[in-house]
Amino acid sequence: MTASDPQIAAARPDPAITAAIIDGGLSLPQVVTTVLEGYAERPALGRRAVEVVTDPQSGRTSLRLLPRFETITYRELGERVAALAAAWAHGGVAPGDRVAVLGFTGVDYTTIDIALGRLGAVSVPLQTSAATDALAPVVAETEPVLIAAGVDYLAQAVDLARTGPARLVVFDYHDELDEHREALAAARATLPVDTLAELLDRGKTLPVPVVELPEDALALLIYTSGSTGAPKGAMYPRRNVAKMWWRHARSWHGPSPASITLNFMPMSHVMGRSVLYGTLGNGGTAYFSASSDLSTLLEDLALVRPTELNFVPRIWETLHHEFLSEVDRGRDEADVAAAMRTDLLGGRYLAAMTGSAPISAELKSWVESLLQLHLVDGYGSTEAGMVLFDGCIKRPPVLDYKLVDVPELGYFHTDRPYPRGELLVKTENMFPGYYKRPEITAGVFDADGYYRTGDVVAQVGPDRLVYVDRRNNVLKLAQGEFVTLAKLEAVFGTSPLVRQIYLYGNSAQPYLLAVVVPTDPATSKSAIAESLQAVAKQAGLQSYEVPRDFLVEPEPFTLENGLLTGIRKLAWPKLKARYGPRLEQLYAELADQQAGELNALRRTGAEAPVRQTVTRAAAALLGVPATDLTPDARFTDLGGDSLSALTFGTLLREIFDVDVPVGVIVSPASDLASIADYVEAARRGSSRPTFASVHGRNATEVHAADLALDRFLDAATLAGAPGLPRPA
Repeated sequence: MTASDPQIAAARPDPAITAAIIDGGLSLPQVVTTVLEGYAERPALGRRAVEVVTDPQSGRTSLRLLPRFETITYRELGERVAALAAAWAHGGVAPGDRVAVLGFTGVDYTTIDIALGRLGAVSVPLQTSAATDALAPVVAETEPVLIAAGVDYLAQAVDLARTGPARLVVFDYHDELDEHREALAAARATLPVDTLAELLDRGKTLPVPVVELPEDALALLIYTSGSTGAPKGAMYPRRNVAKMWWRHARSWHGPSPASITLNFMPMSHVMGRSVLYGTLGNGGTAYFSASSDLSTLLEDLALVRPTELNFVPRIWETLHHEFLSEVDRGRDEADVAAAMRTDLLGGRYLAAMTGSAPISAELKSWVESLLQLHLVDGYGSTEAGMVLFDGCIKRPPVLDYKLVDVPELGYFHTDRPYPRGELLVKTENMFPGYYKRPEITAGVFDADGYYRTGDVVAQVGPDRLVYVDRRNNVLKLAQGEFVTLAKLEAVFGTSPLVRQIYLYGNSAQPYLLAVVVPTDPATSKSAIAESLQAVAKQAGLQSYEVPRDFLVEPEPFTLENGLLTGIRKLAWPKLKARYGPRLEQLYAELADQQAGELNALRRTGAEAPVRQTVTRAAAALLGVPATDLTPDARFTDLGGDSLSALTFGTLLREIFDVDVPVGVIVSPASDLASIADYVEAARRGSSRPTFASVHGRNATEVHAADLALDRFLDAATLAGAPGLPRPA
């Protein structure tokens, strides 16, 4: 394939450039310059082609995505970076200054991020999924000299800048769009705002700054709430950021003959940055998904045809849902898998990796059967970088590791058949600490400088480790959310119907389960469930913090049965040993129930009232009892995010043959009733034509013949047209 596919052949890395950036002792700006100049004429970044369209009724303009990507070369990227660095240097941004960036990964964001490195400034990526009040402490702590924001996040950036910097830069901005011009005008009524295009134009005539800084100078702050709940900034010196451009066996699971990737993970996520810059460092092409809500992800995949599939488990789950939906419609499993390999994934992937969160053994097995390729499972952290591939210590970058006893949880290096303990590591990519948090930094390193991962592992062989538990009783769920089990157990323990409760989670699952000892053994399970929901609502818990189901245990946890410790705390290892198998079986049963309900909805959902079916679909997908849902329930309040909204929209399309945009599903103004109303309006033919309705789903080519009247007007209107008065 690498020889027969011209795009792959043209994207092969140059061994001389690879050797220069890895072994040449280059600084961060030198690494970037070597890559941008060495691959100057190659396509570097790709984004969806668009056209501006005008609504004939309202007269307002909007963007329409076209079924192709357009690219800029490494030379063009270098020119953009140089112009922006020059404009900012002459506009008061100095080495060491912090610049916060709020937006979706794309060509503009990449330009900004690389330019900050060129300037010696510090990039502070902000999480777009976070509320303003969650980002405000980050802005206050980092004191950025300006905030760069995507146009969709401009209003939020204005709020953040009110108490911080008085300067904004807007990117992903299209002056032809009414909505963008209005957003910019509103922001400029409050404080000065430059567009990225204005800065690039200004910087073209200015000299590019030459900045020399030590390689341990700060270049990047990755903020994470992690297990503490309080945001803290992991510091990345320039040398560590430079290593993100290394795409080779020392920093990845192996060399790649050609890197053509689809990028959609946020720049506030180390994995997202590593995939993007690793692609560029390898001389490949990094394409970007068109929509921040990932509503176009599957369409983008089919168009890009990536050579590397670097996904988090939630994306693999999305592909699995797509597979199941096709199978439920009666198609042969082998045929569906073959079509997904060639049509959806493009048929030319050479490597696949999963990371960021654990993946279940069942999902991993399915992915490998789909891809007909080994799926590499990566384990690492923001603080230490990559540590394991497929359970094996990666040397380098790992320099050393050790297991430390966790007596309070019953894990010891003397355990048999395998030693167990908390994993502590030293790596080449170790972070120096948290920004302005010396006390927290001191707590995550031991006296010998090893980083405490907080993960309990078993050593099953030389340099082979298997995850067992979390030391601090904090669990990272499959969707990336952290839950503090002890805190939640204390909250739910306040229910008058609950005598004791043990919460259980599996990092490969997106929700919790529990074992409940009721105050009165005669209490019904439904009454306990209602009480847990009431307590959760009163405490302001998130939906993923509430157990989806639970076992009722009439026997209390006691010292005598070993389920309480000597100080009468829950003995978590003993509880896990006793109830773990039953709870894992409950996970499997709930998954089977969900699959059965989704199958039934696809077969008969269109025959029932729309509101009823929409409610059932949301309940089945999110694991919420349908009887608990009301028409005014919002999808996001039920625990839905953009990826589950994408799956929900696909499900509604399969049931009703109607496209429901992700934006409609996750809009703060939308509830289940309004989503049902949208479906009913679309079924009556009152919705506007879409690309899919005119050119066909997953179309990669458009034809003039598609633009027929029956694609835009309903049958009744067309039938009555001959009887209408002719124009005078």
